[in-house]
Order: sequence, then C-alpha cells, then structure tokens
Amino acid sequence: EIIDAQRNIILQYHSSSVFQKNYASRYMPDTQAAYRGLKPQTALMRAASGMSRTIDPRRPRKLNLAQQAEVDCHPEVRLLHRRLKSLLQIFQKQKRSIASTKGTLLYHRYRQAYQAHRNLRRRHEKALLTEVKERYKKEQPVIDIQRQLEGLPVVQQEALRAARYVFAERVQAIDALFTFATSSTEEEADIKVKEEQTSVSPPPSLSETLPVECEATQCIFCLGNEDLSAADRLRAFAARGGLKKHFHRKHLRHYRD
Repeated sequence: EIIDAQRNIILQYHSSSVFQKNYASRYMPDTQAAYRGLKPQTALMRAASGMSRTIDPRRPRKLNLAQQAEVDCHPEVRLLHRRLKSLLQIFQKQKRSIASTKGTLLYHRYRQAYQAHRNLRRRHEKALLTEVKERYKKEQPVIDIQRQLEGLPVVQQEALRAARYVFAERVQAIDALFTFATSSTEEEADIKVKEEQTSVSPPPSLSETLPVECEATQCIFCLGNEDLSAADRLRAFAARGGLKKHFHRKHLRHYRD
C-alpha cells in the first residue's frame, strides 16, 4: 500500500490536500443506517456522492451518429426495419397514404411493425448509452490524470463545444476554472487570481454574447432582429414543429405575395 508521502512524490504534489481536493473519492458510506442498525442504501449514497460526475460537460448525454448507426445495424433492428419497409412498399404500390387505410388489417399490421421497431431501437439506444456512460466514468479520470502527469493542459475544445456563447471573457473563465491542480503553490495562487479576475469582470454586451452558431430550433430572423429583446432573440423552441409554426405565423405570412 502506498502511503500519502509516497503518492505525493510520485504525482509531484506539494501536499496531500491536492489529491484530497481534486481526486479523492467523494463516496461516503451510509453512516446513519449503520448508527440506526438498518440496511445501508448503497445505490442512493453512491448517486448522492457522484453528482459532480453527472454535471460534467464532457459526459455523454446522447449517442453520436456512429453509435446510432451501430444501433441501426443490430440484427434484430434490421429485421424489424425490413418488415416495416416491406409494408411501406405495399402502400406505395396501392398508391394510398397510411392515414387513408386506417381501420384496415394493413394499417393494423403497419402500426404493430412501426411500434415494435421503434421500441426495440429505443431499448438498444438506451443500453448502448448506459454502456458509453459507464465506460466514460471509468476511463476519463485515468486519461485526465495521465494528461496532468504529462504536463498537458485541459482540452479546451471540449469545454468550448459545450458552451453556447463563445467570447473572450468566457474563454478566460473556462481556462481558469477547468485548469488541473498543480504541484506548486505559486501556480495555484496564480490560478485563483485568474478565477477572481474573471468572476468580477463586467458582463459583455448582447452583441458579443450572441451564439456563434444558430441552433436547430432557433429562428434566424429573430436572432438578427436588433429591435427585439434579448429573450426574444435568443429564444429556442422545444421542437422543430414549434419553430415551423412560429416561422409561418410571424415571418412567412408577410411574404405571401
């Protein structure tokens, strides 16, 4: 077993506080259950002590295109997709829409095939996303420690990609807040000074905080309209259907001619 002094020498820490503050496990046993003689709630305690990992901006939130393609290539999903596609070809041959066959046996078979394909695909997506999150939870801390030992900085591109608005003040704040712990007290003091400077700097104007890239559910016309308020310009709809209704109601009706 490695004692604290040996660990500090290996990792080049000036004291054990660096390890305890940044890398020591936050998992705490269920002391109340032990005191009251009850069965410990292990899963609940692990979830409560691991909340910092769930708010990590680099943590996978959804599957990427390659992982979605992996789900689509699953044999069971491909089989149900072929069945659904064969039913759609029947509609095309009959030159009828799906809604017009409502109440018929063909429509019933199509709905069953559609729901079976959708539910199976969602189950495989959920299972793969859980696997990706577990892999990230185990591998990413090791990668971060290896980068620190090699003297490499935090990968700022990942943090900047998670941010909606990118401007000079935000880049400085991300650089200060997401810097790894160092083995020098002077460097830690410099980092704290940068954090204080970024926290007290005046907020930028709205023109400087506009998103670099428009989101899929944001209206580009409202975003560029300087007469609207900040909330109206930066409004993002819950779905593309809401954006479509807003576009027809607020903008397209003025250009009917």
